[in-house]
Amino acid sequence: MTEKTFYEQSSTSTSPLRILSEQEIAEVLLPHLRSLGYQPITEFVLSDHFFDIKRLTGKQISKVRIDVAALKGETITFIEIENGLWVTHPRLYTNLAHRVILAFPAEKQAPTDQEQIHFAKKEGIGIVKVSSIGSVIPILPPTNRVIDPAISKAVKKLLEKRFSSEK
Repeated sequence: MTEKTFYEQSSTSTSPLRILSEQEIAEVLLPHLRSLGYQPITEFVLSDHFFDIKRLTGKQISKVRIDVAALKGETITFIEIENGLWVTHPRLYTNLAHRVILAFPAEKQAPTDQEQIHFAKKEGIGIVKVSSIGSVIPILPPTNRVIDPAISKAVKKLLEKRFSSEK
């Protein structure tokens, strides 16, 4: 039997009750990720104190805040939670994590969703919907990307520091 990943194991009920907030989506994702062997945290910040954020993101910013960051083995996964299917923000993280995923409320739909899914696929960004009843519904798996080993090592060190401080 092979190990299940974030995209292979999920609930499939999509009965709409209400639209979850970004915080509520994070609260659904944390136990889901733990059940799959990930070590997840919320509100993970990377600043220009440790990284050249401007160069890595291509934006004139000094820090990035990741909604949910998770480590499984040597693989760093960043999950950006949005109120809808918008891939622009998660693109900022593609040089900082092996896997980047966008999570959004399952009940939110827009005319541009198919365009955004196509764009996410091209960029290697995974997509999951989270329903109002707490189901995690995979839409598109992320690409497992190679990132600079120095960046990977530094991000892992910061994640591990957060994990130990939250115990």
